[in-house]
Amino acid sequence: MPCLPPLVSRRSPPPSALHPEDRPDPADETGPWLAVAALATLAWLGLVAVDRQLLAAGSSPWALVRSVYSLLLAPLVAATLFQDDRVRTAGGDGVGRARWVYAGVALFFPPVIVAYAGHRRVAG
Repeated sequence: MPCLPPLVSRRSPPPSALHPEDRPDPADETGPWLAVAALATLAWLGLVAVDRQLLAAGSSPWALVRSVYSLLLAPLVAATLFQDDRVRTAGGDGVGRARWVYAGVALFFPPVIVAYAGHRRVAG
């Protein structure tokens, strides 16, 4: 059986071939990523404090609070740090490959945002 070329290209069309409404808009990507990361980090710190001080281990509220700060807030901080640096790198001044380290650490300890913000200020 002869091998036929694919009917659909695996590459996306260049932006010039797209309809103006379908072209990616760089302004859509910029956002308050660092502010979102800071708020999520403050919420993470608050829930960790509640977990350590007020909740009994093994109770339902303890499990809920622990799930929220470890499964929702920490990955949110990591994703927003990564997105913030991705947007800044497109503009020419990101922190480079260190974003992977910051995002990885943020999965376990979101207050790394302070070090990221310092590095971002020095790099930019």
